[in-house]
Amino acid sequence: MPKAKSLLIKLDLLKPQSNPEKLPVKAFRWLLSSGRYIFVLVEALVLIAFGARFKLDADLAAKKEAIEEQIPYIESLKPYEILIRQTQLKLATIDNVKKSSVDWDKILTKIAGQTPATAKISSINISKTLGVATVHIIGQTPASSDITSFITGLKEDNFFTNVNLASVGLEEGFIKFTIDASTTPGGGKNL
Repeated sequence: MPKAKSLLIKLDLLKPQSNPEKLPVKAFRWLLSSGRYIFVLVEALVLIAFGARFKLDADLAAKKEAIEEQIPYIESLKPYEILIRQTQLKLATIDNVKKSSVDWDKILTKIAGQTPATAKISSINISKTLGVATVHIIGQTPASSDITSFITGLKEDNFFTNVNLASVGLEEGFIKFTIDASTTPGGGKNL
């Protein structure tokens, strides 16, 4: 019998069968296959931006024309604006003076409410310095209890602070007195 012929193939898996592709060749193939889509997308974005530029320039020109049409109307309102600003300044000044000034009517009403019936007030001096109104009361009474009740009433009233009997004297059967008190422009004690 004849001997069977055996087929023997030598296979080396570690060696490449063909020459490997170089990096520039791989990059060129990638650019030809996938890179063209990226190129088309970038070109489309550039064309969209170019077209949008014309639209936005037209919108800007239209807005500028609309603004320029309004300029004469706005300039015609300038005297009214000046008048309104002057009025606002006057109102702010009046409000500031009103807030910082002394309420004369309230001070006199409070003093009149606390004055005993037999006491006579000969003078009231009110002066304002640094946001505090100082009240200087000069009067006379036949009884010393009137002075005590007058001072106690002023001290108990929250409108006045620092109520003090400045001087007391006896003249012609009457007790003459001087009382000093303070109040803030808003009135009352500061807490």
